[in-house]
Amino acid sequence: MTPPRSLHGFAVLFLLLAGSTWSCRPEDSSIRFQVACVEWADPSAPASQVQVTLEEQRLENGVLNGFYTEVDQAVTDADGVVELTTVRSNVLSIRLRGAREGCFEELVPLNPEDLTSGGTLNHHEVAVMPQTRVEASLSNSLPECTNSNMIYRWIPRDVEGAASEVRWSCGTDWVAVEGGGTDQSTCFITGDTWLLHHRYWACAGLDSTAIDSVWCPAGEVVSLNL
Repeated sequence: MTPPRSLHGFAVLFLLLAGSTWSCRPEDSSIRFQVACVEWADPSAPASQVQVTLEEQRLENGVLNGFYTEVDQAVTDADGVVELTTVRSNVLSIRLRGAREGCFEELVPLNPEDLTSGGTLNHHEVAVMPQTRVEASLSNSLPECTNSNMIYRWIPRDVEGAASEVRWSCGTDWVAVEGGGTDQSTCFITGDTWLLHHRYWACAGLDSTAIDSVWCPAGEVVSLNL
């Protein structure tokens, strides 16, 4: 039995409308991240209690926002993994910020053009580096050097097998301390590393070098009076 012409036309119209609706469905522009945080000295160990923040710069009304804005945030559990989400529209720059008490802050810049949208996860890893605070006081108080400078420098030691080089916030150049003077400095170094200090005097009746080192336990404060 042939269906009525009117019903046949209705069926064709329904299929056309359904196809049109499907083709006009907006593309999923979400950018999803899965971030794995690991310990710097042992990349096979997950890092827990790391606050991971997704930040971005957007073009708003044709104007670039000069500051990074937080768009998503999560704290890692024992597995060291979090998932974060944003949308692609008008995003010009994206970065991940990893922070944990007693550690250096980590910034991972990302290029939006290299990121996939929709249901695909963008996988990234952040290595969290522990730090030690060093409070140092260096005095040039030798009577023989009242009119001459003492010079000193720091020599952070790399950790064998670590993921990257040791960080040291005060630099490694020679610094001069005039006779009778004292130099104060507060710096941060990668935790669980050795810090060497090298001092040198060259003045009347004295030509001397002093080299020593100090162990910097992660998360602690080391006080030096030299």
